[in-house]
Amino acid sequence: MKSGRRTLLALVAAVAVAGAAASCSLDATGDRNTTVTAGPVIYPLSLEYHGIDVVPDVPYGQDPLQQLDVCLPADSPPESTATPTVTPPAAGTDDGGAAGSDSGGSQGSGSQDGGSQDGGSDDAAGGSADDAGADGGSDRVDVGTRPAVLMIHGGSWSHGDKATAAYRSVCQYLASEGFVTFNVDYRLAPTDPFPAGYDDVRRALDFVYRPTTLQTYDVDPGRIGVFGGSAGGNLAALLAVEDHESAAYAAGHRIRAVVDLSGPTDLTARSTRADGVSASFQRKQLLYLGCSSYASCPAAERASPEYQVTKATAPFFIGHSTDEFIPLWESQRFASTLRSHGVPVTFVAVQGSAHSIAQLDEAMSRRVTTFLRAGLR
Repeated sequence: MKSGRRTLLALVAAVAVAGAAASCSLDATGDRNTTVTAGPVIYPLSLEYHGIDVVPDVPYGQDPLQQLDVCLPADSPPESTATPTVTPPAAGTDDGGAAGSDSGGSQGSGSQDGGSQDGGSDDAAGGSADDAGADGGSDRVDVGTRPAVLMIHGGSWSHGDKATAAYRSVCQYLASEGFVTFNVDYRLAPTDPFPAGYDDVRRALDFVYRPTTLQTYDVDPGRIGVFGGSAGGNLAALLAVEDHESAAYAAGHRIRAVVDLSGPTDLTARSTRADGVSASFQRKQLLYLGCSSYASCPAAERASPEYQVTKATAPFFIGHSTDEFIPLWESQRFASTLRSHGVPVTFVAVQGSAHSIAQLDEAMSRRVTTFLRAGLR
């Protein structure tokens, strides 16, 4: 009897050990929840980046803030440091609008032999002019071979910059992992409230999909993802959930993977309850939304990714700390909404108060790049 009990206990212990080992070995490529403890060092800031060129201040529109930096992997051809140009809009048009206003006057090709065939053509709606108003031709433009990420900085929609040390380092880190990374600035509130910043990041993504941009930086249009932290996480998520409405999507090119670190996902009055954001952050949200109160603010739901999810939304990696100033429930509920539409979510809860890219210790950085590599393969 005692022998049988010992055998049973041994089996239970073995199962527990195996389960723990499996839990520890999970990488961020599928639909799962994980809780981790972050280290104190932002890993991308701790590295030196040799051979990673940064092409600064590439315009994607006419406003001074409508610029992006391009962080290039070490194997980039010399001609990929060229800058595609943007022509002024014609009289009577908007301020630089979508990427269709950009002439694509790149001086370099950088393209190879047609790139990957595994993404972009399978769900093409076909028949439209080339993506985002570019220069015509087929609905699939195979001009590059490499994966790319559009990266959006944080700052409560009111401050922040692509060239700050932290975001520049993350841009270089992603490039060192093989991703052509477009690190974007956008117009800020309260001078330019919603939807100005969102329109800008949409415009920047359309710019990435232009054939001349794809050629210059050797990007495969079927291997493009988005990454954002804090307010940038909100904008990245909103890009993804509304991607099905874009010209690039209609032409067969879609966002393939999304990384959202601490992004606010519900900007409605729900976020003002006792378990919501602080009074000071509520004021920042209202300034961004261009509203005087939550009682009458139709922009609040429009700016909240939580309410825009569809079954066409790309897979998500969501990182959110357990005790930070954006409440954990926002990301938890967003993940649940995504899953209810059949969207795979890798949700990583980080113990502590690290916000946005401050979560990127070495292990979290690896989780992010593993997820992107799987989604953009």
